[in-house]
Amino acid sequence: MTKPKRLLFFSLLFVGLAVLAVLGAGVWFFFGDSIRERWNRQRFELVAWQSGQSRTNAVRIRMVDDLLHRHRFGGMTRDQVTAIVGEPDKTEYFRDWDMVYWLGPERGFMGIDSEWLVFRLDGQKKVSDYKIVRD
Repeated sequence: MTKPKRLLFFSLLFVGLAVLAVLGAGVWFFFGDSIRERWNRQRFELVAWQSGQSRTNAVRIRMVDDLLHRHRFGGMTRDQVTAIVGEPDKTEYFRDWDMVYWLGPERGFMGIDSEWLVFRLDGQKKVSDYKIVRD
């Protein structure tokens, strides 16, 4: 390979690698929190769900997706729900919901709020609605 061709080859190689590095950094900047959140997910375990919950150890946020995947709460009684996730948290948030569980700091880029699992019961004390909400 002649010197000008070798110089062109390495120049294009360097530019290509630089473009890939910039694209990779951009993807990580915008999606890194989502990627890390998926890596840190855990299987739902009642003992872990009920113990050690604090602002710095938000184990529930890592388990809630598995919990909702494994359990369909619609139509369950309050007792059935508490058998799975324990008694609701005592909080002043979301008074229009009947059962409220703090999950942890909001997932994703610049999470400044909290995420909560909330349940609404009908007149027969059965779950009529449930979802994850943010404050």
